[in-house]
Amino acid sequence: MDYSILVVDDEKGIHKLLSVFLARNKKHTFTLRTTLHGKAGVEMYYSKLVNEGKKQDLVLMDIRMPVMDGVEATIRIIDYDPKANIYMFTAYVGTEVERNARNAGAKGTISKDADWNMIAEKVVNILESSIIHPRA
Repeated sequence: MDYSILVVDDEKGIHKLLSVFLARNKKHTFTLRTTLHGKAGVEMYYSKLVNEGKKQDLVLMDIRMPVMDGVEATIRIIDYDPKANIYMFTAYVGTEVERNARNAGAKGTISKDADWNMIAEKVVNILESSIIHPRA
């Protein structure tokens, strides 16, 4: 299955690492769209949804970014699409700001501090479970 993932993170290296580790999965293919801050992530999500009718299967959202942080970006995406499948992708697991993001509508959190093989596996598990239990 081909999955569409929006990665909103101000570190370009994160985009590359995620792409490399997801490419190792032989069961699925992944189309990654990336932005460097929350405002651009909101705009891309909205543009794909409204202009092209393509809902992202998953949004991986960093918390601390320039221009617009991940909490505000999550709030704005949820305003457009209350069933958006947003997971925070952060090193700030268990902090107040991470809880604020979850309260804003994020479905969960993936820790950047984990092994990259485990991160890729968790992403695949989230995507596969969203097909079994669709968010529609």
